[in-house]
Amino acid sequence: MKILQSAQREPIADAVRAKFAMVAPILEATLFSVQRERLERLGGIHKWSLVDLAREHREGDGDTGICFEYAVHDAIARRDRLMWPLVSEVLGAYCGIRDGADSLLFGPEKEGVIPILSSVGDALSDDSRLYVGNRGQPLKLKRYIPQIIRAFRRSEVRNELPRSIRGLWKADLFLGNKGAEKWVGTTIKVNASDLEGARGLRIGIYPMRTKKESPRLDEDLNLVRLPLPYDAHFMELFYKSFHLVRAFLLVDAQVPPPVRLPDAEDRYVTKELQDRRAFPLLEVLSVLRDMSQAGLLYTEKKDVSPDASLSEAEGLNGPSSEQPSDYVSLTPIAQER
Repeated sequence: MKILQSAQREPIADAVRAKFAMVAPILEATLFSVQRERLERLGGIHKWSLVDLAREHREGDGDTGICFEYAVHDAIARRDRLMWPLVSEVLGAYCGIRDGADSLLFGPEKEGVIPILSSVGDALSDDSRLYVGNRGQPLKLKRYIPQIIRAFRRSEVRNELPRSIRGLWKADLFLGNKGAEKWVGTTIKVNASDLEGARGLRIGIYPMRTKKESPRLDEDLNLVRLPLPYDAHFMELFYKSFHLVRAFLLVDAQVPPPVRLPDAEDRYVTKELQDRRAFPLLEVLSVLRDMSQAGLLYTEKKDVSPDASLSEAEGLNGPSSEQPSDYVSLTPIAQER
């Protein structure tokens, strides 16, 4: 398995390239949400094309949320100017974590077998601390990852977690800074009314409800609220890209009619996707990220191997080799809907 670690070198140049950057994680999340048996029936995830995805994808109520989690994580990893400065500012102001935000993706889909990557060892050290907003010595996060994963899948073991992090299995991301070795549990909701606190969670990310809304500490939930703005910002770009991808998949991975996609830039993006509809999708995702802006990222490539997996019935199992993610992350692959 290859790990890509990226840092932004330039500001984003234009809206079309920004849309390519957003379309990539949305397609990736959609691919990872397909049931394992269906992936393997067509030769495995590395052989899937956009045509395969269009014909096999089944829309569900949770699609928007899954894609939103991926998109937020991807934007932080790319240091997107619509996301990274805001998250970095909130981490510094409310959590005392400075020098910029890093993200570990955790649980975009809560079904199926969950691989635990050896890349966790690269992302977290033995001294990496989890900050929960309470007094006392912060816990060492890496030590509790296996327990958090078990609690993620099995409700009967959740009370075995330390009281201060008993709800941490609900986290969608761990936000923090690798250099400082400080992290906070983060929940992401596409609907602000679904935001809820839990022991161990510190930040809640959701779409802004009013233009006057700004980051603040919600003492009732014990969460730092981090609303994402719409107008010409992250949420507008996300929803436009999300609907672009859905319209494209609904017409068998081809350019949708203008009534479905009236914007010329959206049709241009889908034309680029259509031209690549028969190529392996994972290769297309790599190309889309390159098309988002030449020179935008500096990327370092590493080779690692997954070291364990977790199933609902058995807990930690032996070596596992499947994991197509391109990020250093705790990234469960979705298997069943």
